[in-house]
Amino acid sequence: MPPLPRLLLLVVMTCVTGLGCTRTTPSFCGQPDDPRCPEDTVCVEERCVPRDQLPACALGQTRCETACVDTRSDAAHCGACDTACAEGQVCSRGRCTEACAAGLTQCERGCVALESSTASCGTCGTACSSRESCEAGTCACEPPLSACDGACTDLGSDGNNCGACGNGCGSGLCQDGECVDSCGTGLRRCGQGCVDVQSDPFNCGTCGTGCGSGEVCVGGRCRLDCPVGSVECDGTCANLTSDARHCGTCGNACGTGQVCTRGACACPSGQAECEGQCVDLRTSTRHCGACGRACAPDETCTNSRCQCAAPLVFCASGCVDLSSDASNCGTCGRVCGTGLVCSDGLCAFP
Repeated sequence: MPPLPRLLLLVVMTCVTGLGCTRTTPSFCGQPDDPRCPEDTVCVEERCVPRDQLPACALGQTRCETACVDTRSDAAHCGACDTACAEGQVCSRGRCTEACAAGLTQCERGCVALESSTASCGTCGTACSSRESCEAGTCACEPPLSACDGACTDLGSDGNNCGACGNGCGSGLCQDGECVDSCGTGLRRCGQGCVDVQSDPFNCGTCGTGCGSGEVCVGGRCRLDCPVGSVECDGTCANLTSDARHCGTCGNACGTGQVCTRGACACPSGQAECEGQCVDLRTSTRHCGACGRACAPDETCTNSRCQCAAPLVFCASGCVDLSSDASNCGTCGRVCGTGLVCSDGLCAFP
């Protein structure tokens, strides 16, 4: 545990030695009569704690004052701290919507991926502990973290486990796995450790803000660690040269039936675009052989030509059934006499 702030330590010693302790002491908070916490401190479990000594949030969660939340699925902090969704809405991928996006599960008013959410890992409400990640619905230490006394920790910046489990720095700080008196240039103190908040995935941008599984910290912001050739688009990795949902640029979706080829939307090989849709001119009854060339209701399109649908055949009057058409009985143009009907291709009395 990091050393107590000097003011808090003084209060604790005062209480223990019996010299008096009241709820008006600045380090107490959380009750109606308690004073506000000093600047740069927040109230945690009825004690004012310096912001840079707050415990780390689980990976993928952001600290909003005293609470650790997943801004991708928290309806009270959707997309950012204190951005609340309206009544009846859910928070899906950091946006307030009417329903969860495909592949996500609704847990109360949040939409989560149960296989990777540290707030609901495997089942709704099953939260991983600080610095654990959720892999395939199971909480586990995220590399390069190590398990010390059952908790995940970064041996490079943990003042109680600096370089190795159990190696404490006392009143010093832990930097790159070694105990030091103060943080080096460009590093910031977070708890008892010195970290680069511009690139540290466990303290990204601010102390305690951890990036989610599969994310990296770049410039103090968590981003997906997309493979070479892909970029992040709306919370997913997309290949702009072949992704029909993000063709050429993020959000540029191809039309129905189109594919993305070299960053441009086009119809698949063998198809043509007619009225904004990809069609096969060889079989389309609305566009048989050419856009707009429609076949009759009783015709089919075969090899780009309108033909009568079996068992009908084409005669001067159109597609007919030679087995029952009295004007084309058995063959085109054979008319049955008065009072006769065509039955099985032969003129006969009814």
